[in-house]
Amino acid sequence: MNLLVVDDIATNRKLLCVTLEAEGHTTHEATDGVEALDILERETVDAVISDILMPNMDGFRLCHEIRKSDRLHALPFVIYTGTYTSPDDMKLAQTVGADKYFTKPTPASAMLAALREVMEKERARPAPSAVGATGTQVLKQYSQALVHKLEEKNIELKDALEKIQRAHECIVELNSDLERRVKERTAELETANRELANALSEVKELNALLPICSYCKKIRNDTDYWQSVEGYISEHTDSKFSHGICPECFEQHVKPDLEKHGITGVRYKGR
Repeated sequence: MNLLVVDDIATNRKLLCVTLEAEGHTTHEATDGVEALDILERETVDAVISDILMPNMDGFRLCHEIRKSDRLHALPFVIYTGTYTSPDDMKLAQTVGADKYFTKPTPASAMLAALREVMEKERARPAPSAVGATGTQVLKQYSQALVHKLEEKNIELKDALEKIQRAHECIVELNSDLERRVKERTAELETANRELANALSEVKELNALLPICSYCKKIRNDTDYWQSVEGYISEHTDSKFSHGICPECFEQHVKPDLEKHGITGVRYKGR
């Protein structure tokens, strides 16, 4: 069969065409009813498979225009939709002259079987002047279907907007909580940095190995100058010193000096 596939969504259109071509059929493609009518003026096809919801001219209007045509009125027409699925939509499809009505997804085998059935009855289709439904009747049902679909879309849009609003409120709340946590953490880090700075200002760390003389216990500094331990520590820290005499030094140095001067009986009393 030579088939015309009408759908404004390229992915859906291509998928159906590939499926039909795999069954050995030839396909033409149109993005809406206007383009479909233009193709039908140039090409001879055996049937039309059309979506409903399309720009410029939808599937209902396309089918109605084909049934009004003296040349095309008997052309088999199958509706294949994923949006117009209510009983009223199916009733309107019958009113405008659609032969079959399928909802997506439908197996290609079922659609082809329906097309073959329709084509066997093609010659029995009445001429446009003998069609029962008047233009006023078609327009009324068509308007009702569009209004109903618009109401459905409005409800869907309202639900979507409410979900977006709830999501937005959730994001705002999460952002607020995140900002609060960041501020708290920043304050903690600033406090820790101040404490660290204060500690560093109070302590000067002695790094590496200290070269100490084995005899006099002096320390060699970075300029290769030997100085007392007291002097070295004073330069490298903020430590303050007080002076005293340890017990060993008292017995070894102080006591003998006192005895030389005739002072005896002095004992070590510590600090």
